[in-house]
Amino acid sequence: MKKPRNLITISLVLFTFMFCSCNQDDSVSIGSYENMYAHLVQMWAYNVQNGDGTAKTAFYGDSRVAGADWYSAYPDYDIVNLGVGGDKVEQTITRLSLLDAYEVKHCFLAIGGNNALSDSFDSACFRTNYDRLLTELESRSITVYVNTVAGLTRAKASESRKIDRKNNNIKTVNSIIKELAAAHNMTVIDMAGLMNDSEGYLQDQYACSDGVHFSDFGNQCWFDALEPYVKAAEEAL
Repeated sequence: MKKPRNLITISLVLFTFMFCSCNQDDSVSIGSYENMYAHLVQMWAYNVQNGDGTAKTAFYGDSRVAGADWYSAYPDYDIVNLGVGGDKVEQTITRLSLLDAYEVKHCFLAIGGNNALSDSFDSACFRTNYDRLLTELESRSITVYVNTVAGLTRAKASESRKIDRKNNNIKTVNSIIKELAAAHNMTVIDMAGLMNDSEGYLQDQYACSDGVHFSDFGNQCWFDALEPYVKAAEEAL
């Protein structure tokens, strides 16, 4: 895939912005934050449209997507990594224009973990927004491969109650994801089923030291699981 002009620069700005946003203080309102995010996405999309880059297949989601080296995993395929650290479903809706800019035809969607980890997690709100996201993707005639969300690793004793609650939220998220994907007739790739243990914890060998993100071995597991679908997507076009 050809790289659009200045895309790396714009991507770094977006990453820096999102990193800083994780530490917003009360002086930045939610409305202002969302406006800044939307504006930055608009800049990114404009940069792609005015460059020479398109991609048939996008990996779209949060920091687990952003941190995986999809280009090395699939060097012969026309792909783009559109993961952004910290993203919830709401932010992926905000930046759908990136898929338009890249003229994406196939999307591997992996989102919902940050929603589940939030102290204000609301399953009904998540369902509404995830359904809207799938509807928006469907309206673009994009073939979507929906990934379930792998859990967190077992916590230290002092943290176990908190981790258990978050993993329970992830189980709720995955139930909603599967239900809505079926309703939209979209393929589900059950990474939670593949990477979690029988109690819903992410297996240690798949996790890096923070217990949340994937290790190199975990990413390789993901690459291997998705490769038949990525190959099929490439051959379909």
